[in-house]
Amino acid sequence: MEYRFNKYQTQITEEFLADLHKEVKADLIDSVEHITFIKNMSSPDRKYAHELEVNGHGRIEVDLTNPHILEDMDYFRPAALHYQKHGVYTHIFPSKAPNGPYKKFWAEEARRCRDGYTRLSDGEWVSGYYYFYLNYSPIQKVLTKEGSKRADRVQDFPNVYDGDYLFFHYLEKAREDGKHTATLKKRGSGFSFKGGSKLARNFIVGESLMATSNVKSYAIADEKEFLTKDGVLNKFIDIADFLSEATPFPGFRELKNSWQDMHWKMGYKDKVLLIEKGVKNEVFGVTLKNDPEKARGKRGALIEWEEAGKFNSFLRAWQIARPSVEEDGFAFGLMNAYGTGGTEGADFFGLQEIFYNPIGYNIYSLPNVYDKNVGEGNRCSFFFGTYMNANGYYDKDGNSDVIGAITYRLKEKVSVKYNTSDPNAVVQYMAENPITPQDAIMRTEGSRFPIMELKNHLADIMPSLDTFVSSHFIGELKHGSKGELELDMMGAYNPVRKFPLTDNKNKEGCLEIFEKPITRADGTIPRGRYIAGCDPYDDDESGTNSLGSLFVMDVITDRIVAEYTGRPRTAKEFYKNIHNILKYYNAMCNYENDKKGLFAYMENNGGLHYLAENPQILKDMEVMKPNYYGNKAKGTNSGKQVNRFGRSLLADWMLDTVQIPTEEEDVDGNPIIKELPKLYQIRSVGLINEAIAWNPEGNFDRISAMGMLMILREDRAKIEVNTAKVKANKITNHKFWDSHFNNSSGKRHF
Repeated sequence: MEYRFNKYQTQITEEFLADLHKEVKADLIDSVEHITFIKNMSSPDRKYAHELEVNGHGRIEVDLTNPHILEDMDYFRPAALHYQKHGVYTHIFPSKAPNGPYKKFWAEEARRCRDGYTRLSDGEWVSGYYYFYLNYSPIQKVLTKEGSKRADRVQDFPNVYDGDYLFFHYLEKAREDGKHTATLKKRGSGFSFKGGSKLARNFIVGESLMATSNVKSYAIADEKEFLTKDGVLNKFIDIADFLSEATPFPGFRELKNSWQDMHWKMGYKDKVLLIEKGVKNEVFGVTLKNDPEKARGKRGALIEWEEAGKFNSFLRAWQIARPSVEEDGFAFGLMNAYGTGGTEGADFFGLQEIFYNPIGYNIYSLPNVYDKNVGEGNRCSFFFGTYMNANGYYDKDGNSDVIGAITYRLKEKVSVKYNTSDPNAVVQYMAENPITPQDAIMRTEGSRFPIMELKNHLADIMPSLDTFVSSHFIGELKHGSKGELELDMMGAYNPVRKFPLTDNKNKEGCLEIFEKPITRADGTIPRGRYIAGCDPYDDDESGTNSLGSLFVMDVITDRIVAEYTGRPRTAKEFYKNIHNILKYYNAMCNYENDKKGLFAYMENNGGLHYLAENPQILKDMEVMKPNYYGNKAKGTNSGKQVNRFGRSLLADWMLDTVQIPTEEEDVDGNPIIKELPKLYQIRSVGLINEAIAWNPEGNFDRISAMGMLMILREDRAKIEVNTAKVKANKITNHKFWDSHFNNSSGKRHF
């Protein structure tokens, strides 16, 4: 096994691998071979800036997903280096002369902070935001000493790191393209410092060469503590305070300077004319507190969404805010959202959604080179993985040793896994220190589903999704000339496989058959072979993305054989489709009977015998009252305890093992059989996605339907066991035995 990397990487040799734990070795090789971005970063063929073409502005075109190697990056830190050495930014004597060297020096620095800075020799450059961050934004840095594990946290100017370099170029590309940005990141990557720096840049020198005054910037979070408790606003004020003392940049905040209101306005009041003067740039802090309407009307040059992974209503707030920074296809303001995985109890769906579906939210998208085995055409937002800027794994110009950093993280993962008693500890660690975006979106609480296994299954499916679903039968059941049900596959039928849905359109759905029903020789289907679970709805219209869902299972093979998830134009049409599917499989269906519509339809159309009676198992568990009648006598009345039971059964079923033929072959050419969890037999992409994403706060229609199915499956299993006991008792209690044995003594009478 031989790998060729560039000189900035830890080299993988046989000796290096021999010292690794087997799990670290396997995961490292998997990452190196299957993550495109890791391949690009470690490639021996990576270029340097001087090998790239320059545009009409004399600047190289930066490839964010296949970046070049950085060289001599202190070139872009001249002001910071001078301050570090001398304690001042310049030794030029202060003067108010308009054409004097002092004025020219600071005018050029302000220009660089707005427009960026280019190295003419090779076209390398940094954006205005990044130049300001490197030279005028003191941050808290971790300094280490060679040969020691001790680290000190000190205030100093940032170093250049390739992760930061790419992030700021990502912002610049989005701004020029009239789009916004979103970042899924590792914990501790300094994004609140970068966010505070961006706010300070706009507050002090303006947003661009054309917009230097009356510039408004916002920091938005769901809770105030994310902004003010060592948050982005604290960083902003620290930078503004430092620059008011160390530079001649605007520093008066007489117009507004309020932590209570989270509002600052640069400028002063003319004591004679009593009017506001100065640049009058402003920074606002806004907390939504689960009220997305508060994001409306924030017309700013910059909106920083702090801790976007902790917003319960983030997506709605984002869409509400967009018209405030966009007009007729042009974005006059940049919205930037970022967040970290592994946050317990948080609604992470908003950040997850905009990361994997950026185009629908006007976010600058990139090819998804960050996940494993991703098919062509998949787009995503910016990912800041744990291997970027890892302490101890970069050179003096900020080039990351991604191989060394990944190896370190994987060693830590194994240590956490085998040295803690908390089963969620390793998931938490990987979510906060993600190698892939899929690591970052792992939930650490509230779900019994086998998230990692489900993600592995999904990763196997998605690169060749068209091939995976090619064996499915997709269409609608209709009655033929003789009244029999036939599958019409000729229409424009589109199953709903995406989760979550990004809008309220294209959700009609259709039947997706994974396995057709098995019939007897006479063409009939034995009663009891197929069971179903359904989460129905009653209303024709809905302003949400809630769907109806039905799953059918073959109890002999214990596999899901069909799915119908969608929301056609009317509820009646949905009920008709459910009726036809149950008839087609001769299936008994357990359903959520909170809604009355399905019962009424089946009663009026001769289909009540397809609806299951109240499960006896729930009555025995005393979570359902006995002797219901009418609609309540059928199906299951959902509630927290019932739903929890259904999910528990579903998780157990997923992890139950089964022998599955693989694509691998033995020496005789026969498929190798492996014992794998049953979840690897799931062919519903939507169900896999829902199970991965499930949390107590969200709406998961497929999970609800599968919960109903699993309760019916468990109920039938219990009935079969009890029936077997009854039959055994009937035999052993027969009068034959009474006449030949003395029941009290056990003696025979003959």
